[in-house]
Amino acid sequence: MAKRKNLTQSPVRQGNRIDCSREIKFSYNGRWYQGYKGDTVASALFAAGKRIFSRSFKYHRPRGLTCVSGQCPNCLMTVDGVPNVRSCIQPLSQGMQVEHQNAWPSLEHDIFGMIDRLGKFLPVGFYYKSLIRPKLLWKIAEPFIRRMAGLGKVNLKLEHGNEYNHRFLHTDIAIVGGGLAGLTATVEAIKADADIILVEEQPCLGGTLRHRAQDIDFPELPGLSAQEVADKLAETVVSSSSVSVMTNASAIGLYEGNYLGVRQGNELVKIRAKQVIITTGSYQIPLVFDNNDLPGVMLGDAVRKLIHYYGVSPGNKAVVVTSDDNGHGLAKDLAEAGVEVIAIADNRPKPDIDHSGVLENPRVPVFWDTSISRALGKKHVRGIEIVTSKEASEYQAPLKLKCDLICISTNSQPANSLLHQTGATIEYDKHTAQPLVKNTPAGVFAAGEVTGIHDKNLNVLQAKVAALKSCQNLGILRRKKQLESLIDELEQLEITSRSLPRVHCSQTVPGISDKRIVCYCEDVLEKDLNQAIEEGFRDIQILKRYSTVTMGPCQGKMCSAAAIDICARATGTDISQIGTTTSRPPLEPVSLGVLAGSVHTPLKRTPMHNRHVNLGAKMVQVGEWLRPHSYGNVWSEYQAVRERVGVIDVSTLGKLDLKGDEAAPLLDRLYVNRIGNLKVGRTRYGVVCSETGVILDDGTISRLAEDHFFVTTTTGNTESMESWFKWWSASTNDCVHITNITAGMGAVNLAGPFARDVLSKLSPIDLSNEVFGYMGNVSGLVAGVPATLMRIGFVGETGWEIHFPSEYGEYLWDSIIQAGQEFGIRPFGVEAQRILRLEKKHVIIGQDTDALTNPYEANMAWAVKLEKEDFVGRGGLRKIKGLPRSNKLVGFVMKDGTVPRDGDPVIDKGVAVGRVTSARYSPHVGRGFGLAYLPDYLAVQQSDFTIAVNGLESLAVIVDQAFYDPEGLRLRG
Repeated sequence: MAKRKNLTQSPVRQGNRIDCSREIKFSYNGRWYQGYKGDTVASALFAAGKRIFSRSFKYHRPRGLTCVSGQCPNCLMTVDGVPNVRSCIQPLSQGMQVEHQNAWPSLEHDIFGMIDRLGKFLPVGFYYKSLIRPKLLWKIAEPFIRRMAGLGKVNLKLEHGNEYNHRFLHTDIAIVGGGLAGLTATVEAIKADADIILVEEQPCLGGTLRHRAQDIDFPELPGLSAQEVADKLAETVVSSSSVSVMTNASAIGLYEGNYLGVRQGNELVKIRAKQVIITTGSYQIPLVFDNNDLPGVMLGDAVRKLIHYYGVSPGNKAVVVTSDDNGHGLAKDLAEAGVEVIAIADNRPKPDIDHSGVLENPRVPVFWDTSISRALGKKHVRGIEIVTSKEASEYQAPLKLKCDLICISTNSQPANSLLHQTGATIEYDKHTAQPLVKNTPAGVFAAGEVTGIHDKNLNVLQAKVAALKSCQNLGILRRKKQLESLIDELEQLEITSRSLPRVHCSQTVPGISDKRIVCYCEDVLEKDLNQAIEEGFRDIQILKRYSTVTMGPCQGKMCSAAAIDICARATGTDISQIGTTTSRPPLEPVSLGVLAGSVHTPLKRTPMHNRHVNLGAKMVQVGEWLRPHSYGNVWSEYQAVRERVGVIDVSTLGKLDLKGDEAAPLLDRLYVNRIGNLKVGRTRYGVVCSETGVILDDGTISRLAEDHFFVTTTTGNTESMESWFKWWSASTNDCVHITNITAGMGAVNLAGPFARDVLSKLSPIDLSNEVFGYMGNVSGLVAGVPATLMRIGFVGETGWEIHFPSEYGEYLWDSIIQAGQEFGIRPFGVEAQRILRLEKKHVIIGQDTDALTNPYEANMAWAVKLEKEDFVGRGGLRKIKGLPRSNKLVGFVMKDGTVPRDGDPVIDKGVAVGRVTSARYSPHVGRGFGLAYLPDYLAVQQSDFTIAVNGLESLAVIVDQAFYDPEGLRLRG
């Protein structure tokens, strides 16, 4: 088991992020472990001896720490119920629950690892080419493939709470990246008294200065180490009152008008900046060689972070693979951390000077003009094979060395995704083998390694020039001569830099193994890309989509350079002509909760909420309300309403009270059917449409007096209908007072063959058909409570909707339940209600309609009275009526035992032509049934059509009338 090396006396311990005096206990796969304050989940597990952190997406190959910067998918875990958390950057917290994912029964022994041996049967795009015939084969295989696909499992029961927030900021200059260039630019902008926001994704400022222990030639701070330079610059920035520093914050997108999106924890910060300076630096990328994804193969910066940030020894025996002096510095860091450096494989030709002096132990061999060909081992690195460039091209016998750590410190990729989003011109430069920034849009600047130039002196000059130019654009620059001088110096230094000889390490090392991983996220192999190119997918954009390379969690950070390199070689095209894949926001995974923000509307509860909870109801959120889904057994609730009597809480219905002499004319203008001729004591169903004839809402209108109406709306449209009514009232200057009384009124629906018997025990009102007929309304007492009763039949049985003051809710509910005991009363929830209403073919707005549905499509033509005087939507409806109808809402019954789901497609000749809006199993019909939109040519009474249910085609027959009591005798009885 690995342990933390005691590096306290070593200079490289400067900047170590852990506080060993503050222990943190956390659970991993059910066992408790110990970490320290400042640890990440991955660093604590690595210190505890864990080496396999995940299993790969497709082949279930073991994966270990690779980048330690959140740029790759190799450490994804489930943390506190949240899947796909990047454990290498997730701070450790007390009591945290961590679990592995994508492996069973364990990471070390994953039974699905056998898929790795079946790779030849799973070539690129195999799901497009195989399992096609017979058609049944794909239907059998698809569920298994989909179950195997994906990373992590969403916990639908996880309670997130109202923990998300949005914040809006404005600033003169937004600087993204708090490394050397970002800090330098900030310091220069401070001198001009600019208002600055500095965004840094790490917990502290300094960037690579914090983990690369080399000295740096910084003119303003001579003779200091990189760590000390970072401390000094950070101190200057943090102490300035004109700078707002955001650490642990990731820029996820840069939009039009310098609108910057930043995720900081569970908060989305939206920054509007006058000027933007992008100093996001660069990150190391892996090489493609045989077995290159084996645990123990790590990027050089990842190794340095483990040593300097977390005080963890990354291994016992290491080989460094490099193509620059940075790799030799890494070897020195390893040696000082107590790791035995077996060898350095340097891709460059042997120089005139001796580099062995970089190490404290000059006996460490340096193999020049050499690179890696293979990592040896099965579940962890056990050795390495290295070859010279000549041997690699001729496939000669490699040199084998025993080690448990392979450090890749070769190529770097500029983190230029934000620049791509701005439309900046970025061109591949053959001399440096880097994408160089040529120009940027107005108000956007780039500085540092993000420009493709990896020279500290140049980067510092770039940052100063960017800051001064930003201040000049703001009109606050007081040092114009200094800017001119710096620009001249920068141009001269760029010329000198370009004249220096360079050796570029190819992203792919020649080899013959099948397992040469290009994309860690999607398990895309080098041979997969070559095969796809042979099949004609030669353009990088279509190659990406066919092979899925760069389409995983890392969005190409680790694999895009290698994919472009392979595409260039395979097509014989110059790499500068290949292009790049498109960078789109967000740049990193962002939860939907962060994008949505906090819940600004309170969760509403009905006056009888506590009674439902006490009865054991399963509560569900419907819009802004909590409603009972069921009380244990949906079918018993259904049976009670059909055979005895049931009661449901409908307090969530919107309730508008309209008073005034012109209330009737207003309602006549807003509803498509006639309201003005409604008599006092009567209730009518009504439909509201937009000016274009689209259905907005429906509900009941009850006339309580000549100048007094009581209107109900759907649960989700209460506020919008209130606004709609008031807007039209104000625009026509009607004398109408409109009051939303939803919160002040509770409501229940008492329905069933014995509903009249139950209500008669509670109210002196004459409930006979002759006095209180269907669609009538009366105001009176129920259990001594003043109430408005409406006789309506949404569920298809004799019933009354009772509206009463909310404060009497629990009392009236208890009274109804008690009065109904002798009749077998039972409360029913929204699920039973939906089955009951569906049997009557009653439409739910928003469920059986959408933002384009008109009454003629929704089978509501009977409600439209075009002969009325002008009303809202009349013009649109007249036009629609004269056009051929493209869709129609019809009822259907399945011909077999399947029950469709809401949203299942209607299929005709293999093409989706319609959709199911509502579907359930009907005890009355004895089969699955529902409502669906069909093309007009299919919507013929008693004709058959096809619904795709769980991927299988099932026949249904159209039923024109209501499924239950089509004559409506029971609800009028």
